[in-house]
Amino acid sequence: MKRLKDEQQKLLFAAAESPTLPSLSTIQRVADLELNIAAIENTLAELPS
Repeated sequence: MKRLKDEQQKLLFAAAESPTLPSLSTIQRVADLELNIAAIENTLAELPS
């Protein structure tokens, strides 16, 4: 999961440092990563301890 979060963070920092708005594909990649991260966290939370 760390790799997903790291990739998302790289995309967000690159978008923030850019003088223009990020492309729609970049926004979509960030959103897809967020959904995948949330799904993994929810799955892990539901595992028996």
